[in-house]
Amino acid sequence: MKKFSIATAIAMFAAMTAPAFASCDTHAEDDQAVCASKCEDAFLKDQQGWTADMSKVKEAKKACDEKCGCPQNSKGL
Repeated sequence: MKKFSIATAIAMFAAMTAPAFASCDTHAEDDQAVCASKCEDAFLKDQQGWTADMSKVKEAKKACDEKCGCPQNSKGL
């Protein structure tokens, strides 16, 4: 039981600290996060247009995220 508790504590600690090192968060202040934030802002602006071609907007978002090194940010598109 003690081994299970220790393993659980280690797993919980790893799960809590792993997102802290992700630099693709659009709210962080490092260069990669600033780039990802610009991609998100451009995506939101582009999709607001009445005549926006959503396939091109999504392709541009995916390309921008890829350029920033954050392809996971456009995973659900």
